[in-house]
This record gives sequence, structure tokens and C-alpha cells, in this order.
Amino acid sequence: MTQQIYKRDGQRPKAPNYPRYGSILNLVIFHAIIWGIAATLSGCDPSTSVVLSYSSPSLQLNMEAGKYSAQLTKLGWDTEGTGRDTINLLESPVELQLSKGNQVLIPNVTSKMIGSQKIQYRFSLQNNKQLVWEISIGDGELDMQILSDDNIAAELDKIELVFPFNPRKALTSIISSNWTNDSRFQLPVIMSAPDIGQMLLTSVEDQDITGYTEGNRSEAWVRVKIELPVPTKESASNLKFTPVVLPIPDGYKDDKRWEAARRGWFNLIQQSCGASGGGKEVVGVWANNVLSDPVSSLLYMLSDATLLVPELAPGVTMPPILRRSIEYFIDHETTDYGLVGYTAAGTPALETDRGDLDPNDKEYRAGDHQMVMDGNPSVIIGAWSYVKASFDTIWLRNRIKDLESVAGYMEDRDIDGDGLIESRQSGNDGSRPPSNPDMAWDAFPSGHKNAYINALAYRAFNNLADLQKQLGEHKQEQRYRQRAEKLKAVFLKTFYNPETGWLAWWISKDGKLHDIYSDIPTSLAIANGIISEERGKEMLQRYWKALEATGFDRFDLGVPVCLRPVPRQEMEKSTEFQQFLNGGCCVSNTSYTLDALYTAGMTQQADMILDAMLERQKEGTYPNGGGFQNGFVDRMGYGAEYFDWQGNPVGYEGHLVYSWSFLHAMLRKEPVFRELTIGTNYQSNSK
Repeated sequence: MTQQIYKRDGQRPKAPNYPRYGSILNLVIFHAIIWGIAATLSGCDPSTSVVLSYSSPSLQLNMEAGKYSAQLTKLGWDTEGTGRDTINLLESPVELQLSKGNQVLIPNVTSKMIGSQKIQYRFSLQNNKQLVWEISIGDGELDMQILSDDNIAAELDKIELVFPFNPRKALTSIISSNWTNDSRFQLPVIMSAPDIGQMLLTSVEDQDITGYTEGNRSEAWVRVKIELPVPTKESASNLKFTPVVLPIPDGYKDDKRWEAARRGWFNLIQQSCGASGGGKEVVGVWANNVLSDPVSSLLYMLSDATLLVPELAPGVTMPPILRRSIEYFIDHETTDYGLVGYTAAGTPALETDRGDLDPNDKEYRAGDHQMVMDGNPSVIIGAWSYVKASFDTIWLRNRIKDLESVAGYMEDRDIDGDGLIESRQSGNDGSRPPSNPDMAWDAFPSGHKNAYINALAYRAFNNLADLQKQLGEHKQEQRYRQRAEKLKAVFLKTFYNPETGWLAWWISKDGKLHDIYSDIPTSLAIANGIISEERGKEMLQRYWKALEATGFDRFDLGVPVCLRPVPRQEMEKSTEFQQFLNGGCCVSNTSYTLDALYTAGMTQQADMILDAMLERQKEGTYPNGGGFQNGFVDRMGYGAEYFDWQGNPVGYEGHLVYSWSFLHAMLRKEPVFRELTIGTNYQSNSK
């Protein structure tokens, strides 16, 4: 008969009043039927499993433990009380893996229940010694203890607690701000299940416990392993899992919106396990998701998250996560002439590489010629945000020459001296081979003068000026401030498109203005303070009128990347309209729109979009509770980080961290948060 443990709000349920039967045998049979039905409904085998569950407003916990094997065959939790604890996060059971030398041990195991809330496993080792693994549900937490009543170092020398998560269901992984030199994380860490909940894993005795994450992208698996010390008579390992619910940030007063956003806030934080290239050094670096690529070009989004919510849980903070990512790209993906590489799996271009590479070159590999221009400003913005959040001026002094080198490459790319930086790619129609972008919006063959890149460069030059000021380097401060102002002076007149009334995206080397009917360049320029709020509002009103004319009304998806089909010659790889970046809704692009609408005072339109997206985020759409993710997909046309206008997924990753940058705009509606993240270059009266 299956033993079941139920706990709701800290109390066991009262026993039901069963009908009377004529014999004890009938009563036993009746109980067996009742327990068997309950076990079947819970999804466990009544002959082999024990169910442990708990429910309170801050934690719903649902587990199944083996009776005859030391395994957790099901593990689910929910930190918002929405019933998502029924989702099993595991691909295979959680186990203790015991080893001696290089040999994995498979000892005999016995189990027993202790009271109503604890299961105990005893592993029989050689020399009649035993290791004990206890799993219990306490008051609002999950506890695990590994102990022995004898010294067992001669019988085993390695213990790993293994969590084999199912990334197809949800990209459950750890969030850590503490890493060793050999790319292992140190407790405490957050185990984060996107759109389901987060659990803080700590060592009760503050033991020096480490672990690592491993995975395989092509095979779609992720494992988190906790390395535990071998217990002695005097010492045991006590692990505690407690729910993480982000408190509302100081200065933000909208409780309802924050409640809808706080669980999804963690979805932007995924750290690489090294499955997409980059070697051991890339482990722990911010990535598209735990199995995907780290990308330099969008570090400014991680920067914003760091400043807006710097502390996630006791012992887990954002500044070290941001610093680790910045340092990776500076130390491993930046050339000696200052170009920052695009992804961890690729290689920055040689200084002698032409911008428009020859697609007929048989030795051409796109990943060996990365020459994006938005990685450089993103690294500088990231450094500014890290120092602002951490007050780590020692790090700044040690890294300022690296940052100047990164900025120097940007300065050198002002080829014609007009103040704007130019990409190495020409941006001419049909000019480049696939996968040789000049920016993260890599489906467009953009190049030469790019409004998006220069909007980021303006912010970066101002941020670097601020950093120089902190170091007392006033000459250098003035240099970068002047560089920013020179860029700003020509920005509007260069990219303004009189036919649409907003900004084009890029001007190719042949002089053609490329306007793909997107608000992104305009919105980013408004939010970064390059364009005045008054002038920006005029542009956004024209954009909004054009948006309404399309009939688009799925604001729960955000807004489309562009409002009309992109001409074939302006797409790297042609797709149907509303697919991917050809007019699809990629969620993250809406963060720019919301920022600009709020900055320009178009609050009604911004609130309408934001509330529709927050409703989708809170309620979820997919079986894993996701509104903007459906687990790890890695197949074009099926991932729920891009949508067509009917709400069908048309992405590829499934989970793309940038999607949740729209939550930053929710906070930046308030000027204090907007200025916090943008810095001195944000001025409400900028011209």
C-alpha cells in the first residue's frame, strides 16, 4: 500500500469519516481501494512510490519518492500558488550517486517513513557501514540530510546529488553569483524553473558545497549536480530548499503589476552550461538559455535587470552575474584591436577581414568572421551598470584600459568623421553571405550607418564618461562626453525618414535609406535620450497610426517587429510575413516600444500593451505555464519566443531570455527607474 503524506498550510487534513463495515477485512479492502485510487490520480505507482506534498500561499510542493529505490521520481513546485507543482520537472529520477575512485557504487537500499513528513533511505556499504539520505517536508521548505553513524571515507569518496531536469518541459537550471576557478558554482544557488517557481538551495551548516551544470544541446538534456562531502560521525550535510518570491522593488508602488511579473522576472536569467561552445570558461555566463549561446550584443538587457533588482535572494545577487559575463567577453572574445565577438561559439573577425565577405570562398565559416558592432557598446554599458550596482571601483581601475580599447574600436569606426560609427558591412542589398550580421537583429543584411547601433553607442560613450569621472580622469571624461554629443548632433538628421515620419534602420554604403517599418530605432533613440520627448512623441504617434491601420490587436504578444513585409533583398533569409523577424512578434522588441511610449508621455497606449502582456505572463498559455516560452525547442517555427499575429509560435529557441526585458519597461515607467538604468545621458528635456 502506498504511503501518502499530505500537508496543507502546515496542517495535516482531518481523517474522513468512512462508512462502517461488517468486518475488519472489508475495512482493510476499502482503505486499499481508496489509497490506490488516490495514488493513481496523483500519477504514482501505489506499489513502489510514496507521495509527499505540501501547500501554502508561498509554496506548493509535489514529490514522489521510491519505496524500494533511493529516488525522487517526481519533483514539482510552484511559488505563486497556481497549481503548477503538478508539472514534473524531471527527465529521470533525482538520485544520490556514490563513487569510490572511478567506480560508481550500487549498494542495497532500504527505506522507511519517519512520521508523516519524512522518508529515509539507508545505503548498505562495505564493512557493514551505512550512509543515510533523509528527505523531509518541513514548514514551507524541503530538507535533505546526508549522514552516517560511522566514518565511511574508506568505503566511498564521492557523493553527488543529481537533478536530471527535462528542458523540453521547462529550462530548469541554477542561478548562481558564486563561481570557483574551475567553473563550479558554490551554494547558495537558486534552482529556477521558468514560469513555475524558484527554490533557494542552501547548506544549513554553511559547508563549502559546490556543484556544476552539464548538458547537451543536440540531445536536449540538462543535469545539475551537487557535490557533497562524505559525512562522518561528527558531520552531516543538511540542504534546505526554500521558495523565492521577489519583494517589490523600493520605489515601485504597483503591487498588482509586480505580482504578475515577479515570477517571470527570473526567466531572463539563464547561465550557460557550455553546451553551445566556448569551453569551460563560458560556464556561468549569461546565455540565451542554459543550453544555448551567450551573446555579447544584448548584455545591456542584463545590465538593466541588475540595476532594477540587484538582489534575488540571500547570497544570490545580480552584479557578480553581470561581471562574469562582461569579463568573459573581454578576456575571451575581444581582439587585440578592440572588436568584441558576437557569440561564445564564434570567433571575432580578423582586422584584415573585409566587411562584405565572399560567399563563394570555400573556406568561409561565418562563425570565424564575427563583426557585430553592438557587442562593443553593450560591454561598456554592462561595465557601467556593474560598477553602479556594486560600487566596485577597484575592478573599474583594473579594467578601464580594456574598456577604453573596446571604445577605441568604436571611435575608429567613425570612418568619415561625422560622429556616427560605421559597421564594416556595407549594408547594400545582396551584399553579404548568411550569418555575417552587424548587430543582434541578425536576420537583416544591415550595415554601414546603423541607427540601432549608434543609439547604443551614444549610451555607451556617456556611460564610459561617467566611469572616467569616478576615477577622476576628467580629460578622458570630456573626450567620451564630446564623442556622445557629436554622435547625437547628426543622428536625427541622418536617419530621419520624411516619408514615414520616424527613423529608418540603416543607411547602406551606396546611400540607400533602409526603413523596414519598425519602431525599434526610433523607440531606442527616444528612451536613450538622443531625441527629445516632444519630437519622439510626434514620431510615435505616426507609428501608432500605422500600427492601428494594420488591424493588429494581439497586444498580449507585444507589437510586431515591423508593420509590413520586409523586401526580400532586406532579409538575410526570406520568410513569410509575420514569421520570425519579418513582422513577427518577438516579445523583446516591445520593451523598446514601451520605454519610448512612457518616455514620450503616451501612457495610455503603453499601459494597454503592458497589461495585456502581464496577463499572458501571469496566466500562462502552454502546459508548462509559460506565456512566452514553451521549454527548449531548438527548431525553427516552433519556439514560443516569436509569434505570428494570431499567436502561433514561430521561433526556434523556445526560451529566449530577452523576451522578459519588457518587464524592465514596467518599472521604467517611473522616471526614477528610467534614470537609474540609462544614466546621465537620459534627460527629460533633451533636444
